[in-house]
Amino acid sequence: MNIVIVSQPGIDYAITPVEEELKRRGHEVARYRDVQSFLAKPEALTAADLLYASGAPCTRAMMEKAPKLRAVVTPWIGIEGFDLASASELGIVIANGQVPENYLSMAEATIMLVLACLHNFPEKVAAMKDNAAPPPRQKARMLRGKTLGMIGFGNMARSIAHRLVNWEVKLQTYAPRLKSPLPAGVARVELDELLQTSDVVCVLATLNAETRGLLTLDKLRLMMPEAVLVNTARGGIVEEAAMVAIAKEGKLHKIALDVFETEPLPATSPLRGLPNMILTPHCVGHSREGAEAVPKVALENIARALAGEPPLYVLNPAVLPAWQRRWHS
Repeated sequence: MNIVIVSQPGIDYAITPVEEELKRRGHEVARYRDVQSFLAKPEALTAADLLYASGAPCTRAMMEKAPKLRAVVTPWIGIEGFDLASASELGIVIANGQVPENYLSMAEATIMLVLACLHNFPEKVAAMKDNAAPPPRQKARMLRGKTLGMIGFGNMARSIAHRLVNWEVKLQTYAPRLKSPLPAGVARVELDELLQTSDVVCVLATLNAETRGLLTLDKLRLMMPEAVLVNTARGGIVEEAAMVAIAKEGKLHKIALDVFETEPLPATSPLRGLPNMILTPHCVGHSREGAEAVPKVALENIARALAGEPPLYVLNPAVLPAWQRRWHS
């Protein structure tokens, strides 16, 4: 089979083991080590049976030039830039890397950021480093007894809810695309109500046309005084200018961000240097366990697709009956 791999710098752990194993199995593999090199060769997909991509767009125009393309596999959960509707119309399966180690680790890290915000952890670390007086204790708050609102209720949010079920925390979610019942102890509310009644707001939704720019300055101003905002999903969901403005207004207790509209975050970004911000470079939930699981699942997804069998994590399952009739040998 002919396989095209498009990667980005710094993620060899998710790409190189897959590339080497595919070659060992006798497949023809063409690897592009950056998106620009791939886009400069529009003929790259002409003979491809499968695209394994990280950070590369997958548009209708590209897929239409690939008559043999049966599947697009990404090692990550996010599929920004992938035209899912067009892929379904063209009979192409899209599969991602929903490894439990990924979203479970992100759930742990999100809770860590929530606690770091509430307990003013950065200020306490800085005081020790600078041999300064500790910050006032009464400004820190417990998570116990608070209301935590989750925007989105996918695997990560469910994992957070599962971990906090015995923490004496009131849990609520805004989830317009909810496909399965909520667990006991989690209430479903509208977005405005969630913002107005949550001590902590966690952004956990996928980035799509409905969620892009969802939290504007007007929406952020609905949040409770001294509330905490944590975004470990995608930067485009919350308007960055709005966060800068709300932070300068001093209404929120703290904002923690692991994701940004532009990554890496520019050195000149106004988000930097704000005293009530915790910023991490889109890696807060990355773990050794996740890094080990990603290439294994990617290889399984690829092997199944090449054999005409459904990958482990298919994002457009409606295409599978026709797809299997065409590709299953």
